[in-house]
Amino acid sequence: MARNKEFNIADAIMKAIDVFWSKGFEATSIQDLVTALKINRGSIYDTFGDKAGLFFTAINQYENIAPSHRLINNARVGNPKNEIKIFFSGLLAQNHGSTANRGCLMTNSITELANRNSKIKEHLDENLQLIEDSLRILIIRGQKTGDINPWLDPLNLASFLLIFSQGLNVITKVNKDNDKLLDVMETVLSFLD
Repeated sequence: MARNKEFNIADAIMKAIDVFWSKGFEATSIQDLVTALKINRGSIYDTFGDKAGLFFTAINQYENIAPSHRLINNARVGNPKNEIKIFFSGLLAQNHGSTANRGCLMTNSITELANRNSKIKEHLDENLQLIEDSLRILIIRGQKTGDINPWLDPLNLASFLLIFSQGLNVITKVNKDNDKLLDVMETVLSFLD
């Protein structure tokens, strides 16, 4: 008869997100996870398979709480320009809140692992594509209503905004001048007008 889990899996995943976000995948040891999750190694292996399995589970959960989650979910229903602004405001807030100096877990994982792990690269690329597609859908919808500049190519503008979002996630790890970053964000968003 299988034993019941003696820990809260959702809580463990959130703690794992925090560890991977703070240290990165490679620098995180199983002992780091045991300590942070307050569960034994056997439970980690039994529940998640291994460190990589827990990382994938953590990444999937992180995607549900990241600023891109709302963008993706509201691409077809939200106010286009407003949803794009909320997305970028969320990135700045995430990078200047209690998680300051950590950037974005997805962006960090891309820079750390994309050239070394094809499975992780594929997963992260799919997430970036979802974000870009959502931006494109919002841009097209906004162009149809006249809220977004109709003369710009939606795919190019979506790609530009995606690239800017990733750069913003990186630069906020070292630049804490929120006013300057807000000014830059407003300049980039002015392309929508």
